[in-house]
Amino acid sequence: MRALSGLPMRRNLFPRTAGIGLSQIKEMELRAAQIPGVVSLAQGIPSFDTPEPIGRYVQEKIASGACSRYSLTPGLPKLREAIAEALLREGMRYDPETEIIVTCGSIEAISATLLAAIEPGDEVIVPSPSYPSYVEAIRMAGGVPRFVPLREEQNYARDPEALAQAIGRRTAAILLANPNNPTGTVYSPTQIARLADLAERHDLLLVSDEVYKDFLYNDAELFTPARLESARARTVRVFSFSKAYGMTGWRVGFLHSDRSNVAEILKVHDALVTCAPVVSQYAALAALELGAEPVEIFRREFLERRNVTLGALDRLSDIFDYQKPNASYFVFPRVKDTVPLARDSRRLARDILERARVALVPGVAFGPSGEAHLRISYSRRRDEIEEAFARLTDYFQGRTPTARAAPSGDAERLPLAAAPQRAVSPPPWKRSTIFPRARRAAVAYLDWLARRYLERVRPRCVAIAGLQGKTVTKRWLREMLAPALRVRANLRSYNTDLGLPLAILDTAIDSSTLRGILAAIAGATARGLLAFEPVDVLILEMGLRRPGDARALLEAVTPDLLVLLPLTPSFSNDLSFLDAVEREVADLARRVSSRGGRVVACADDPRLASAVAGLAGVRAFGRDQAKRGPEALTLEVEGTSFEVALDVVGESSVYALLAGIEVAKLLGVGEASLRSFLAGEKKGSGVFSRG
Repeated sequence: MRALSGLPMRRNLFPRTAGIGLSQIKEMELRAAQIPGVVSLAQGIPSFDTPEPIGRYVQEKIASGACSRYSLTPGLPKLREAIAEALLREGMRYDPETEIIVTCGSIEAISATLLAAIEPGDEVIVPSPSYPSYVEAIRMAGGVPRFVPLREEQNYARDPEALAQAIGRRTAAILLANPNNPTGTVYSPTQIARLADLAERHDLLLVSDEVYKDFLYNDAELFTPARLESARARTVRVFSFSKAYGMTGWRVGFLHSDRSNVAEILKVHDALVTCAPVVSQYAALAALELGAEPVEIFRREFLERRNVTLGALDRLSDIFDYQKPNASYFVFPRVKDTVPLARDSRRLARDILERARVALVPGVAFGPSGEAHLRISYSRRRDEIEEAFARLTDYFQGRTPTARAAPSGDAERLPLAAAPQRAVSPPPWKRSTIFPRARRAAVAYLDWLARRYLERVRPRCVAIAGLQGKTVTKRWLREMLAPALRVRANLRSYNTDLGLPLAILDTAIDSSTLRGILAAIAGATARGLLAFEPVDVLILEMGLRRPGDARALLEAVTPDLLVLLPLTPSFSNDLSFLDAVEREVADLARRVSSRGGRVVACADDPRLASAVAGLAGVRAFGRDQAKRGPEALTLEVEGTSFEVALDVVGESSVYALLAGIEVAKLLGVGEASLRSFLAGEKKGSGVFSRG
């Protein structure tokens, strides 16, 4: 009370919250709420209402007076029995009396578990990127989050070596989401088994948050450590009804574990909430009795929205790279280094919000390795997704966003701010002459190192140019060729003066800082001088935007094969820009052809047809070669039909497969290997193969 009366306080009355902050997801939503006309793809709230039978059942329970009193602290017995039956159908046997607790959503389940399990100063291992509220829950319990980066190039797979190295004497638990938020990754049974083995060897608690388990796409399969008898005694599995049934406002979920664990967690659960809201527990019971039909309807719609979102990202391929999500309703694209503010995702997200009126979540919110990314939720309606990307296209092109009809259908539309010129003031050290001189020296050294590597290893080089889907094509090519050949394709390096040698040396860089450049030089030196690992095929992007780009890129490497992708439609309708790109593409194609290389070009683009006119031996591909049936996609290439059972999203992926078949044939890959890959039987690194 002395603080309220104006008298000075002698101590911090809230020391536990000193290191806890509001989630940046919520922060973006709060900012968005203050700006009229915002389209939000930030918070993961499904656009669907709770299914009507659930609401009707709850109304009956309210009318009967069943919701007016506490339930037992673990939850309604009938609900826990229904949960136990559902778990049994999934291959898990848990006692509804002693091994299940109904909670106020998944985050209360996680918080209660951590409060019960860890002591102040204990470390909890968290993958990076992962859900921001995990960190705050760990800190609230007095713990210390220990981030372990995921392998982005392998669709955010776990790195077992990095995980093992992160375990120390104060490590008490591992906390993960499977499927992952924000990446949509589904961890393989092998990865989960290794994780459980580490937990066993180091006596760690394993908390598995599986709230997105019902939204798996194609043939992705979820494996949970709760199904391993050897891991049962140390695994707490968490689930929420919020996502699967459109029930985010009901705040109800559950956890299950061995009875010895549940007995301890129940004490904290009782102290926090006494019991989950009874009205919400009846809603959860109705959801389980309703069955899987509404969940499947939601899943199919989210799959369609995912495909719409990935198609839009493909059209902004000069701005974003992405790993395809196999679950959830999020995608986590990387912003390419040439984009202003790419290395400051918080500032970039705020700038997009203020000027384009689109709410996205900065990648840094999801952990250290999330920087330079943005999280996009495709849980919103399709018209909202399309409107958001129309605004993003205007924003990144530097245009004033056009006054389209608002997704709500309202006739009135507030004017949007013009996209920024964003003359970002560099730090003092970067304004000095040291940084540009160091950068030029780094470029020269890396160019020399890349040439030395190519002379020593002598891979066949496949270059990809165009404005639509270069990164998508690079990924598909890597997947298609990997079963038969040793392939290198750096998925992160952008094709700038620094980027091309880095792609050759398979090294990433933060070119915005001197430290980033020095780190890249060290990594590239190790690869280029010490580790001449054999490579059969090197796949590179070649960015062509200004006069002279083709000549400059060919000084670094001469492609054996050149894949040309559409120039239009792209995110630009600037005719002078498109004319300049067309001239550079034509120059590149002529130079590659004159040096004995082969050209594979999209026949659907009239600008490309003009660029390659007169060149001998050009192999063409186009959309008329793709036939979509009710069950599969069929590709017709030179009179041969290929059945495709892979997850093919958007026109860019179709073009990528058609070009890939042509490239594979030119590289001597046999038809049997191609058919096996396209049928989903042979998998390379897992980035684009099924599941």
